[in-house]
Amino acid sequence: MAGSADDGRLGARGPPLRPRLVTRFLLDTTVLIAHLRGDEDVTRFLLDLVGAGHVVGVCCVNVAEIERGIRPRERKAAEALLARLAYLPTTQEAAVRAGRYMAELARRGRTLHLADALVAATARTHGAVLVTDDVADFPMRDLRVVRPGGASA
Repeated sequence: MAGSADDGRLGARGPPLRPRLVTRFLLDTTVLIAHLRGDEDVTRFLLDLVGAGHVVGVCCVNVAEIERGIRPRERKAAEALLARLAYLPTTQEAAVRAGRYMAELARRGRTLHLADALVAATARTHGAVLVTDDVADFPMRDLRVVRPGGASA
């Protein structure tokens, strides 16, 4: 019977409704800077994410790194960009995970900077995909990493 409660269509005509999958993306500072400095490929990638309804965000490390390295002429654009993005807090759980990432990589003979460990751990804690131009800086096995343009690591 058309439109009955058990046919999956909720009384609508056409194919059954399918939930849209929304993914969280945490932007690494390299991506933020590339966008602010006019990298069209990065900007297009970010616009595609936002246009698809995904959550695109930053964490405290990104904000601090932008503040540290921003050029005076980029300040207004940086502030406007950060205001439009979601903020994914770096929690105690993320801090613990960051420390574990650093310890694990140290055992394998690699140095992981605290900032990168915190960004990675914040992304992982929030179930977010990390978007970065520096994929090699994020070798964590449990982290989903993508370059702008879609090349997964």
